[in-house]
Amino acid sequence: MSIPKITKLLIKNFGCIGPEGIAVDIDKIVVLVGANNSGKSTILRAFEVVTEGQKLTQDDFHNRQTIQDALPEIELHSIVIEENKPGNEWCAVAPHETWVVKERWTWAGAGVEPVRIGYNVKLGRWAEPGDKEKMPWGMKSLSNSRRPKPHRVNTFDSPEAQSKAITSLLKSLVEDDLKRIKASDEDEKSRYENILESLKTLRQDSKDIQAAGIASMQAQANLILEQIFPGYEMKVVAPECIAPISIDLLGEEFSLEMGATNGISFPLEKQGSGTQRTALWTILKLLADKGIKARAVGGKAKHHHEALGANISHILLIDEPEVSLHPRATQAARDVLYSLPDSENWQVMLTTHSPSFIDLAKDHTTIIRAEKDPDHKVSATTLYRPDQVQLDEDDKENLKLMNLFDSHISEAFFGGKVLIVEGDTEYTAFNYIRDREIKNGSLRYKDINIIRARGKVTVASMMKVLNHFKTRYYVLHDTDQQRTKSRSLDKKASVDGKKVYKEIEIVNPAWTNNTKILGQMSDHSRVVASIGNFEAAYFSEIIDSDKPENSMNNIKNNAEHYNVVKQLLDGILGFDDTILPSGSIAWSSMDDIDQAVNAWRNSVTIVS
Repeated sequence: MSIPKITKLLIKNFGCIGPEGIAVDIDKIVVLVGANNSGKSTILRAFEVVTEGQKLTQDDFHNRQTIQDALPEIELHSIVIEENKPGNEWCAVAPHETWVVKERWTWAGAGVEPVRIGYNVKLGRWAEPGDKEKMPWGMKSLSNSRRPKPHRVNTFDSPEAQSKAITSLLKSLVEDDLKRIKASDEDEKSRYENILESLKTLRQDSKDIQAAGIASMQAQANLILEQIFPGYEMKVVAPECIAPISIDLLGEEFSLEMGATNGISFPLEKQGSGTQRTALWTILKLLADKGIKARAVGGKAKHHHEALGANISHILLIDEPEVSLHPRATQAARDVLYSLPDSENWQVMLTTHSPSFIDLAKDHTTIIRAEKDPDHKVSATTLYRPDQVQLDEDDKENLKLMNLFDSHISEAFFGGKVLIVEGDTEYTAFNYIRDREIKNGSLRYKDINIIRARGKVTVASMMKVLNHFKTRYYVLHDTDQQRTKSRSLDKKASVDGKKVYKEIEIVNPAWTNNTKILGQMSDHSRVVASIGNFEAAYFSEIIDSDKPENSMNNIKNNAEHYNVVKQLLDGILGFDDTILPSGSIAWSSMDDIDQAVNAWRNSVTIVS
């Protein structure tokens, strides 16, 4: 079944986003990455202000300036279904019996209501002042109930505010259950409703008694006033009270505590901020499914929640969910947040600085990088959408296993010069050189992002993902040998507890994976191979174990080895047009590496 959802957000002249504007694709899960102050939180706020129809403050205007030709403008594209669609003139047909509705908000100044218009599909244009209808769904209260409801969790909400929000939400849920209690199943009304009826009768009876007392007091007062103001009288007016009667069934003693199972618990406000924030968005999700949401109010307010109304879908807007969480808790929180859309009526849009909050194996995930250039212009680039990358099941499994070994694979999404290396040896050597060169004052190494694939087959899967970025990236892998030796147990010869193995030569599976790397080469990639393997190519030795440790010893204690590996790194990245060292090859066909490996093997003699 299709559910209403948001599919696109376009923003101009709002906060740090200028007149050039940005466009944000929205799937079930949207992960916004980027440096500090690059516009991530501004994107979340933009969605919140339009779906709530909020007024803006002066700080929301670009550069805090109100310019008539550059007013804040936010456009929202929604997927609607039969249950929440507006008139047909606003609905563009989409797949699976759904429609796309486009709306645009503009603000003429701070503190004023926004002007909302819709895109008229039949006229093929945005609504204009002379049109009979200017927007889908009409009034703000109705339109707000037709879109997914936003639920915002800010990074630095105070512990007190978070605790009050959670207890208020939980209290409302418990009270609603209490109000439904009946004396017996046959009763039409609950005990709470019967009590309210009695109170309404008591209020009316008190009004009758009150009216008689007021009339007597009024007559006595007028006897005095008549002497001072002849021809005038005073009336005591008591308008009919229409305010609903409510009973606070649960007092202020209601609170929320957390602690070890079967152990001592403590108030939520005494917990760490990571625990508080996680508890908050967990409760937000549970209660939103029951039609309740939190709201920002003053500290003395009685209720910190409100009814959602007719909304049938929701979107969680959360800033940096990893803040104050232990690494294990971070991964668990990621899995929970990614699972929210499994219920179909939820979308999640989050900002993060943590690679652990990116899971490449998940479907329906859009990863967007917000960036600010030296001129302070903000851009938003959709780096990754699984439906467009078209990962097969092997790719997903490779990336899932790789993420288990090293979650920092996702650092590739956070910018910089991305270099994919095959294993720990290259990763260790290049990181050592990068750190040493930075300490020596070379800033160009600071932007290098080295990602280890931990295997050649995963190199190809990562290339498939990086090709979707449409930005330059780099790869270093081993060519390996065309053939290798394999040993299998000779069962007939293995007798009397002695095992005998036969050694045969086979096609090297690692060599065939070169074709997978070739298949992912693109205009965005520069692929370099170490002939044979890293140690043989640059250190003139072949070892089978402790490769990273051996690599570190070589480049730390041998200036020649350090320089050749630095030349390799500079040559891969194209620094100063550095030529690749002997033992490496930039290749683009299987013949390239086949000839290079054959030439290397013919030049080598191994003696025992």
